[in-house]
Amino acid sequence: MAVPLEISSMTLQCPTVEEGLAAEEALLDTVCQGEASIGWLAWSPTDRALVMPRRHERLAGFPDARNRLAAMDWPVQFRATGGTPVPQSPAVVNLALAIRCRVGGSAAHLEWGYRRLGDPWCDWLGVLGLSDADLGPAPGAYCDGRYNVRIASRKLVGTAQRWRRVRGCRDMALLVHGAMQVDDTPEALVAVVNAFQAAIDDPQRFLAGSHIALRDVLPQLQLASAIPGLVERLMTWQAPPEDGTYCK
Repeated sequence: MAVPLEISSMTLQCPTVEEGLAAEEALLDTVCQGEASIGWLAWSPTDRALVMPRRHERLAGFPDARNRLAAMDWPVQFRATGGTPVPQSPAVVNLALAIRCRVGGSAAHLEWGYRRLGDPWCDWLGVLGLSDADLGPAPGAYCDGRYNVRIASRKLVGTAQRWRRVRGCRDMALLVHGAMQVDDTPEALVAVVNAFQAAIDDPQRFLAGSHIALRDVLPQLQLASAIPGLVERLMTWQAPPEDGTYCK
């Protein structure tokens, strides 16, 4: 049975992976339909899956890889954003933010979108006492990018974004998403991604040392009481407009 998620709540929701991904799509759709100018969702799944773009389904070795992952109790799920496979499990906390924006004439809005999520996330980590939190690449990490949220140059949060047109006007709807490893070991999650890589006969392998879990640096953190502070920063943070990009 589907679990109804309370969008724009400060509470950490606990759906399945499939329900969480669908809720993020619904969140974006509320902005695209003009029903809201901003919305957010914080969730951590009750089950686990290896989540990837649907293009992986076209790989010659995908059927065998999917069966191997299922035998490991890591079913495959698909997402709308790009990148490489990413594990979702109760060890991961996801934050999604949807905003109605007007963008200028260049690609500067892509950087703006990532910083709209990443800068307040780093601020939140700083309040928790992690002064070395920043944005940047983590070579060797799965789904690496220029705007990971890092601690000591190791990937803590992977980020992705998606843009769609708001119905009936020139405004755009931005969905920007972050997945933060909180519990478990980096070795455990990296091993799942590497198992998929081996099954599709892709020689690329990822490194546990390029990742970090929040519990590694804040073992006593009471996450349930800390998440509302992160959501509030994401909701209210104002980035300087760049190249004509601004949010309503």
